[in-house]
Amino acid sequence: MDLKGKNVIYIGGFGGIGQKCVEELLKREVDNLFIFELISKDEYLKSLQEKFPSSKIEYIMVDMSKVETVENAYTKVMEKVGQIDMVVNGSGLLNERLIDLTVAVNLTGVIHSNLIALNYMSKAKGGCGGVIVNIASVAGLEPLAFTAVYSATKSGLINFSKSMANPCYYQNTGVSFVVVCPGATITGIVRDLASKSTFPEYYEEIRQSIAKHVIQTAEQFAQEFIKILDVAENGTIWTIEGGNFQNVN
Repeated sequence: MDLKGKNVIYIGGFGGIGQKCVEELLKREVDNLFIFELISKDEYLKSLQEKFPSSKIEYIMVDMSKVETVENAYTKVMEKVGQIDMVVNGSGLLNERLIDLTVAVNLTGVIHSNLIALNYMSKAKGGCGGVIVNIASVAGLEPLAFTAVYSATKSGLINFSKSMANPCYYQNTGVSFVVVCPGATITGIVRDLASKSTFPEYYEEIRQSIAKHVIQTAEQFAQEFIKILDVAENGTIWTIEGGNFQNVN
């Protein structure tokens, strides 16, 4: 997708992966970039605005566990620019102690975001079509025992996205759905993983399953992520592991 001059929403753009992906998107000279997040990072936002003066960059508060805030955020975007070309659903929570919140942020909230965005983007409803990218996880493709709840939400997101990519929908809406699944990546989400795992008392027994994954940086992920946007077709599913992307359809 040629991103120059486009209006993009990135949900979770202040996270470890999100920040780097936002920077890659801005390098492509998007016209407007809206960052949906629970809490603003004012200094980082200012630094983006100074580094990429040709793009309009704005933060809008969103709590993915509260659908009304998601709806309000999209309404604000449409009032400002009138058109959405791409949405990246990149919010994520990994804490097996917080079951309901994990499901709300990783799955329910993202489903609402998809459907709200589609309502504005669909050609059948006066929109211009576009792309919705859902950031899932390799844990959604091969569930991980130490993050059972997190894995379930990401598996659900992958299957939801595959359903939304049905050719019938695409022919009528002009909106494609793409899934990107990060592998093991150095971000804050994996900090204190032992205490946040499904059964902390058994974590040491199964942590060897982590060792087989090649760790990548958020920068490496973002560099591959932007390449995927150049080639991804409706319904495709991609992994990014060890700094390399792969189509797994």
